[in-house]
Amino acid sequence: MERGLEEFRVVVIVMTEETQKESRIRRGIWIEGDVMYVAGEEFIEKIAGALASLTRLRIIGLTFKGDMGIEDLAEKLGQSKANISTHVKRLEEANIVRAVYLPGHRGVKKIAKPTVREIRVILSELAEEVEERIKEVPLPPEEGEEILKSTEEAI
Repeated sequence: MERGLEEFRVVVIVMTEETQKESRIRRGIWIEGDVMYVAGEEFIEKIAGALASLTRLRIIGLTFKGDMGIEDLAEKLGQSKANISTHVKRLEEANIVRAVYLPGHRGVKKIAKPTVREIRVILSELAEEVEERIKEVPLPPEEGEEILKSTEEAI
């Protein structure tokens, strides 16, 4: 594993009822120092989605190694600048990296910098909200379910 990826950690925390009461957990995404905390269904989904790409994980790892612009990242990862730019934008939207603009050879160079060194996902908050969220936002049908229904309707 590359050195940069070793420095970035995702911690999943499952708290007991007792420790949850003591810790005053809230829903959302917040940063304390260099640690990001994530609690609540839609917030966990946002961060997990941002991390659910090998390319984005490698970008995060490389940001810990030094200043790398979009072009540098694209070259290092063997991807197009457009693709890397899209991935960096997704990480920016999740506040995992931030953009810093520096003078470049031809204009401005966008550098991705890590905003946190650790992400803590707090799962116990899900117990509090699951019943309400099921009513508000039902899960979409599974892909297999849709295929099965359309097959049954065709028969």
